[in-house]
Amino acid sequence: MNAARINGQRYLIPECWEEVTVSQYLRMLTQWEPEKDIADRDYVKLLNIFTEGKFQHTDDIGNTMNLVRLLGWVAFQPFQFKSDLPKVLHLAGKSVLIPREPSELSIGQNIHLRRAIGQSSIVEQSIAIATAIYLQPVVDGGKFNMSRARELEKEILEMPVYQIYPVGFFLLTRVASYGQTSSGLWHRVKTNLGTILKRMSLN
Repeated sequence: MNAARINGQRYLIPECWEEVTVSQYLRMLTQWEPEKDIADRDYVKLLNIFTEGKFQHTDDIGNTMNLVRLLGWVAFQPFQFKSDLPKVLHLAGKSVLIPREPSELSIGQNIHLRRAIGQSSIVEQSIAIATAIYLQPVVDGGKFNMSRARELEKEILEMPVYQIYPVGFFLLTRVASYGQTSSGLWHRVKTNLGTILKRMSLN
């Protein structure tokens, strides 16, 4: 993390994708001018995402070179998450073994998972809750409980996106391949994955 002092206050700002949380990543996708080329976006808005601040261009945030020093890595470091599903994820104070068979999701898990995905404007928005729904019975060693999954989602949103993305990616693609979701959703998954791959290829 990069410790930056802005307007007399100290902020910790990610220096690479490995330090970006799921929550920050989702806000980048939805709030950081996604309709624009990355070169034309407002980097003060990105600073606000990373600091939860409300900075304006008139604030004492330094010159453009300071913003490039702090945030330029976003444009030049490809977002390349691991495609292999991790064996273990540290969640709720436990080392959780990741199940390898989404086909064994309960009816309740399937309903809530499909509902969450259907309510998302982009597929990535459902990664945190999908991971929570998938892992909650394993974490608690019992039956599926949606209220408990919502609690885990809050923790997952503050975890590094590099840890969570492979699990969500695995779950979304496997659920679709098992025919547990609509063809419309599968089309959205494929379309979004194509966009992700283009982002990953940036140099």
